[in-house]
Amino acid sequence: MDDVLAALCSEPVDLAQARVQLPGAPGLYAWWGRFGALPGISGPRHPSANLQLLYVGTAPNGAASQATLRSRVGGDHIRGTTGSSTLRRSLAALLSEQQGWRSRWTTRPVLVNRDELRLSEWMAEKLRLTWAEHPQPWTVEAAVIAELEPPLNQADNSAHPLYAHVREARRRWRDEARGDAKG
Repeated sequence: MDDVLAALCSEPVDLAQARVQLPGAPGLYAWWGRFGALPGISGPRHPSANLQLLYVGTAPNGAASQATLRSRVGGDHIRGTTGSSTLRRSLAALLSEQQGWRSRWTTRPVLVNRDELRLSEWMAEKLRLTWAEHPQPWTVEAAVIAELEPPLNQADNSAHPLYAHVREARRRWRDEARGDAKG
């Protein structure tokens, strides 16, 4: 696990570089952001960059999935939508009011199309990425989250001091999207 932690704490790359460099292999990934980018959120400081840790994820999330770092991060997080990305849903929940983004309800809350694009632009400007290849990343995810303490993770992270804040933001965003759907 030390190799995984070291790779996740290596020098982060911007999202354009990540899209090119992400391997078609299983592993874990860490999202790093500028300090102050997310209102009310602070995460552990990166060892060498002026960034803070926000979120850790895996690809795949279990033995039955065929997801890779490239497909999950590049497809679902960087170029995806709030419908396919827990990270994007948390970011939307925390930023929608400040950014004036609008949401709608499908089977879950999602940003309207133009605001999905705005979220992608925000991510490209404010976030950086690291990753670590691992043959069964789901087997070490909880231990990595416990060690690194990313504030946006909800699974395996209920003891984090910001867990309730993120959960409440997501609930409010979900309720607002449902209200817009009924209106």
